[in-house]
Amino acid sequence: MIGYIIDGSLGGDLLNRDIAIGMFLTVAGGLLWGLSGTAAQFLQQYRGIDAEWLVTVRMLVASIITVGYCLMRNPSATLKIFSDGYDVVRLLIFGVLGMALCQYSYFKTIFYAGAGIATVLQYLAPALLIIYMFGMHHKRPTINETLSVILAMVGTFLIAMKGKFSLAAIDGPVIFWGVLSAIAVAIYSAQPVPLLRKYGSGPIVGLGMLAGAIVASLLWHPLYIPGFWDTWTYMGMFCLIFLGTIVSFNIYLEGVRRIGAVKGSILSSVEPISAAFFSWLLVGNTFLVSDIIGFIMILSTVFILAHEKTA
Repeated sequence: MIGYIIDGSLGGDLLNRDIAIGMFLTVAGGLLWGLSGTAAQFLQQYRGIDAEWLVTVRMLVASIITVGYCLMRNPSATLKIFSDGYDVVRLLIFGVLGMALCQYSYFKTIFYAGAGIATVLQYLAPALLIIYMFGMHHKRPTINETLSVILAMVGTFLIAMKGKFSLAAIDGPVIFWGVLSAIAVAIYSAQPVPLLRKYGSGPIVGLGMLAGAIVASLLWHPLYIPGFWDTWTYMGMFCLIFLGTIVSFNIYLEGVRRIGAVKGSILSSVEPISAAFFSWLLVGNTFLVSDIIGFIMILSTVFILAHEKTA
């Protein structure tokens, strides 16, 4: 029976179903990330809540809920990672330099440029990884990789210049925080894959967020409550914490576990489209022609690199 499940038609049906579920989860995760970016923009620009407080509270609440849920389901599996010191160090890197840094730099980019542009700039991550591999390991890039780096860099400058084709027009904070968020995305996308396969997505996401939340709490002390609070503020926090963190991170990483990082990165490219749409619909963002061209250039690199890996 086992052999039939693996090799026979039943095995093929199960495999196709697993891939379909993985694709759905990664797309849904990307859509919810886009919505959470718009919620973060609304809370910062219209309710006066700073990025430091948002990152700390978002990760603290989401991690407590996620870890608590995992402990109720299977406490031994949730805490299993603490039996391996090396894996604990990798978890801390994932939580602090991946999840926490990614969210903080992303929120800062949103503050300066809006959710749509901030989300697109995160997709510089593949190009930055190529540059890193060339500089540190002397891995010569292929033609497609070189093209992707060029497209990503030109697209970034088009967005940063805001339609004014002069070096003096480049928005420094947008570039700094946007590139930093892309670096953090590269870390959290590639670094935890072995941990996810070994321990599952729930414990790694929850404990990683908890590690990042503890560090953020030590830095920014989130006991004070900033900004103006009304029904819309609470709705924004719900979209940011529950939909855009607890649900999105877990379903995206579970989808990646099922279909792999390459397919996951392609399907998650719905995120900037989602962020641009929601920020236009809900907070009135407008985009220049140069922004749209930059969007297309950066997002095209995902498909170019994915085609190369699957060819």
